[in-house]
Amino acid sequence: MYKPVLAVVAVTLPPLFSNTSAFADSATGVWIDHTGRGGVEITECGVNLCGRIVWLKDAANKKGCGIQVIGNAKSVRKDVWDGGWIYDPEKNAKYSVELKPIGPDKLRVLGYMGSKLFSETMIWKRAPADLTRCDGHEPGVVETKAPAKPSEPKRARTETSGGTQPSQATKGGTREPPTGCTKYVPQIGTTVPVPCPR
Repeated sequence: MYKPVLAVVAVTLPPLFSNTSAFADSATGVWIDHTGRGGVEITECGVNLCGRIVWLKDAANKKGCGIQVIGNAKSVRKDVWDGGWIYDPEKNAKYSVELKPIGPDKLRVLGYMGSKLFSETMIWKRAPADLTRCDGHEPGVVETKAPAKPSEPKRARTETSGGTQPSQATKGGTREPPTGCTKYVPQIGTTVPVPCPR
């Protein structure tokens, strides 16, 4: 889907792009790539930017949905992120990437290897707000997950006149009220009958 094939000649940007910081917007959001076949959501991952595929023109191609294609893009100056990587799923290859918004609705994506003298510039367009995502999220909604709490083993307990004690279970799994003398065995987590002291 992404073809940051490295050109042998240097890419020079026209003067139109030389003074756009006053109009630049955030690089985060959902962008339709230069081919028009995929959409990437760029989000903040810690202090850097990363991006995943969230829309595919070919809805039958579910395999590509959710793949991370941008990572570790760092803010290097106002409205410019660099030093990260971009992944081309079709070639199974990674390249260095620079991201720079060009106004509120366009994003310049510069793919390069080693030196920016050998690079390819792609212009992505901001996706419409009602874009139907392939990852099941509602348009314009970013899902966040709360960290899972570790589960704790639960021990069945029963109330007795002497306070709360572990219940006694038989081999068949049915509970019986403790009779006579019992002893709690922590290795198996229950009480067992024992001879009463004389």
